[in-house]
Amino acid sequence: MKSTRLPPELQAAWEEIETYAKEYGLDFFPIIYEVLDYRTLYETAALGGFPIRYPHWRFGMEYDQLMKGHIWLGSTIYEMVINTNPSYAYLLEGNEMVTQKMVMAHVAAHVDFFKNNMWFAHTNRKMLDEMANHAARVQRMIDRYGYETVEEFIDICLSLENLIDYHAPYIKRPEAQTHHSVLAEEDLPVVEGLPVERSYMRDYINPPEFIEQQRKRLERERARQKKFPENPQKDVLLFLMNYAPLERWQHSILEIVRDEAYYFAPQGMTKILNEGWACCRYDTLVFTDQGVLRIGDIVAQRQAVRVSDGETPQAVYDWAAFENYETIRVRTRRGLELEGSVNHRVMLPDGGWRRLDELQVGERVRIGGGQNLWAQQYVALDWSPVRHATLAQIADAAEVEVETVIRYQRSVRGVHATTPASLVAAYDAAIADHGPIIRRRVPIRVPEVVDERLAAFLGYLCGGGHISAVRHAIELMTADEDQARAFADLVRSLFGIEARWRRDGNRWRVSFYSRDAQDFLVHLGLKTGVAAREKRVPDVILRSPKPVVAAFLRALYDCDGCAGDAGVVLSTASEEIGRTVQVLLLNFGILASRCANTDGTWHIRATGRSAAVFFAEIGFGLARKQAALAHSIEDRRRFQREEWSDEIVAIERGRAHVYDISVHATHRYAAQGFINHNSYWHSEIMTKKALRDDELIDFADHHSGVVAVHPGRLNPYKLGLELLRDIEFRWNTGRFGKEYEECEDLAAKLSWDKQLGLGRQKLFEIRRLYNDVTFIDEFLTPEFVMEQKLFTFRYNRDTDMYEIASREFKEIKEKLLFRLTNFGQPFIYVEDGNYNNRGELYLRHRYEGVELKMDYARDTLRNIQRIWTRPVHLETVVDEKRRLISFDGRDFSERKMD
Repeated sequence: MKSTRLPPELQAAWEEIETYAKEYGLDFFPIIYEVLDYRTLYETAALGGFPIRYPHWRFGMEYDQLMKGHIWLGSTIYEMVINTNPSYAYLLEGNEMVTQKMVMAHVAAHVDFFKNNMWFAHTNRKMLDEMANHAARVQRMIDRYGYETVEEFIDICLSLENLIDYHAPYIKRPEAQTHHSVLAEEDLPVVEGLPVERSYMRDYINPPEFIEQQRKRLERERARQKKFPENPQKDVLLFLMNYAPLERWQHSILEIVRDEAYYFAPQGMTKILNEGWACCRYDTLVFTDQGVLRIGDIVAQRQAVRVSDGETPQAVYDWAAFENYETIRVRTRRGLELEGSVNHRVMLPDGGWRRLDELQVGERVRIGGGQNLWAQQYVALDWSPVRHATLAQIADAAEVEVETVIRYQRSVRGVHATTPASLVAAYDAAIADHGPIIRRRVPIRVPEVVDERLAAFLGYLCGGGHISAVRHAIELMTADEDQARAFADLVRSLFGIEARWRRDGNRWRVSFYSRDAQDFLVHLGLKTGVAAREKRVPDVILRSPKPVVAAFLRALYDCDGCAGDAGVVLSTASEEIGRTVQVLLLNFGILASRCANTDGTWHIRATGRSAAVFFAEIGFGLARKQAALAHSIEDRRRFQREEWSDEIVAIERGRAHVYDISVHATHRYAAQGFINHNSYWHSEIMTKKALRDDELIDFADHHSGVVAVHPGRLNPYKLGLELLRDIEFRWNTGRFGKEYEECEDLAAKLSWDKQLGLGRQKLFEIRRLYNDVTFIDEFLTPEFVMEQKLFTFRYNRDTDMYEIASREFKEIKEKLLFRLTNFGQPFIYVEDGNYNNRGELYLRHRYEGVELKMDYARDTLRNIQRIWTRPVHLETVVDEKRRLISFDGRDFSERKMD
């Protein structure tokens, strides 16, 4: 985007970086850059990246620390970007051009992450304005109540800003709701015991001990109902806002602090970047060099196919699958449909990209096919007839006449006194061994490949054919005698069977009977007894070379197609066939429209230039239809160049399992008639696009600092990178699972290599399923800890030095997990807002092996008490014993609870 704040050379650099970023598929908000001197930059950084914040001494303290770090330690802020729309980013004046370009590349990735990551979905994109509003509100309070009074209360609120529920924007917690007011009073029930009809029986039916037991039960129930809140509340700040005796200005201050805490929370939750995936449904048809395949099959089989990117073939090198994603289904005016994850991107006519959830009805998208990318070899068939038992074979086995077997079969295998036991046994054995019984077996030839003849035969069946599930008849109904003769010729040449002809009204019925042929067609994907609307194009056709697909379509159009002034039209009762044929035609360069008719059929219509391409590439097999098509396209001069774009007319939301492939070079692929962008993003803008030869050393110097290891500090980016590399190596070599874990031969484990090649697949699984905590918990190993020389350390008071505390794997792992869980902060809940029925506040610390720092705990209690105004209690664990720490506004007290 244009920015008047950038000098010309930086503006040119940003336009270059922006172009490369969009080519890679990054989708970011508009970015406004400002070039600041180092003092202004550090002032802005002290305010959290916002130019205006409410006045408070904390921001001055942070500015002082940043400046001292810059002056005395040489630390520098290279980049700073805030999560708003548009996003604002800051460049440091005087940096080298390579540094500025590197910062711009990082900023583009950050803003793409802000826009598309689920953890940022609920953040306020207008926070720049909100911060300015907060500053104005606080200033009005200062003018009215005085600076010191307001600042003192802000101090209290800021000390509690971490007592929120970080997951509240993403999930609803029914157990964390209070449904009854603590102030509501109802008539108290009275224990009267069981009802009695005669007063003299009362003491017998309701003895005193029973009445006392019921009274205690009622008191317990009443106490439970009086509990306030009914369930623990994790958002302590919200509880204080709702129930603490605050003045209006104090409530506003607490609300401001809480809002800003929730705004900044996702940045702490996403330190290890998980890339979003843009994916399509399983049945999305993709043009490849092995045929038109479903993306789900490509992913499931990890097929290293070449796909069309709408212009040239590109190689697929990665695959991913994800369960139960929110999806968007779009439909164009021509009837093309695509369903993918909400962040899936499709190409626009101008070459730009747009997410599915950002498309609107009326917008146009680019249409693309496979550019004549087809499979190159016939689909080989490996099928042999099932050996069915015949009636004659059963008669021989039972030593009876064939007529006896027929009578037994016709009686639905009814056993009578005259039925030989040997017949029953032989019949049951035949069914157990061979399945259904046939009267006689007609041997057939079995095609070994799906060639043009078999494709035409399948096209006839998908058009006007039918396979009877009862009579086992395979037949074709047609009004054209030439077509009937062509179908009969195909039956003879393919299977060696003579089909029977007969007139059926004004139509021809061509049929033949063969259980083996029926089984063969079922093997190819056809179904018996299905209605015309349930037919599908067989997968073997989709995986076939261009001439085979053309032969199938030619036969299909011979049955259900026509040509005239309206172009070439296919009419089919099957929505699935119509959808698939429309996609197949795109690969021939034929732009067709698909629409539903009032009679329940679907029309696939190609006109103009596309009708001429159909004539040349596919055509009709029937001479009269081909002549009609030739006549309709006689004057080709009237054909204008077709616009391969289409208008979105419908958008629907849903959920589905989704699948994705990663494509080399252009990172896009043609599927379902759309140009789709694959999601796998490489940070290659600098190394492969924007970096000049003379900038290489400077870039390497800056980049190395990101993953450098410094004494006494753990770099989380380095840890994540190295652990992912370790996982990829382990899953490539098979160093996981029961066999590897139980191997006690050290030499064998050191040289272990099963050559599984599952490393990249495992990384995709991790990105899909794991967060920072579960990632460390699941995949950190003792071997990795030793290799990376990790350890825990502690402060030794005797030597006044920090020293290594332990190299034990368990302790190191626990330290890492505690550091990541809840950002390393303790879990504090509101347990009771009316403790001891005196309006006192009772908090509970969820102890997980790490004790609270008592000075911090006391400061927290003191500040909460100043808001609550009544005594505050905190239950925690000290020396593995439950303790209750209390503060009444003047003194602290502590008592044991165990």
